[in-house]
Amino acid sequence: MATDKKPAKKVRLRKTPESVRERADKRIVKKETTTHKLKGKIHRPLSVLRRVGQKEYHPVPVPDNKVGRVLKKRVRIMPRYIRESWAELKLVTWPSKKEAARLTGAVVIFAVIFAVVIQLLDVVFNKLFKIIFIK
Repeated sequence: MATDKKPAKKVRLRKTPESVRERADKRIVKKETTTHKLKGKIHRPLSVLRRVGQKEYHPVPVPDNKVGRVLKKRVRIMPRYIRESWAELKLVTWPSKKEAARLTGAVVIFAVIFAVVIQLLDVVFNKLFKIIFIK
């Protein structure tokens, strides 16, 4: 009852080589997924902190009279300044690595040019001072 059937030959498919555009698209997708993973890891603890900061609590149980109503006001754990600063930071659009490097280079070049101009003015005024006052 044993039959000698040969297994069907697998047809090998050749991969077509990737174009430059496809490789670039893959890198972009990979970069996006890694930032999303990182964002998720950072976001979870921060959301817990946000929930804790939004909770209100009564510091001391007080009787229901005039003094008690003043003392019964709810207190937030996290100060308003920190909450508003955090909300403002969420609205910021941060530059990419390339942009940051380009802008940093521009600042360095400007600083060097400004230093050279100030040095030249210093030399010129020094010469004028010596000519006018020290003869």
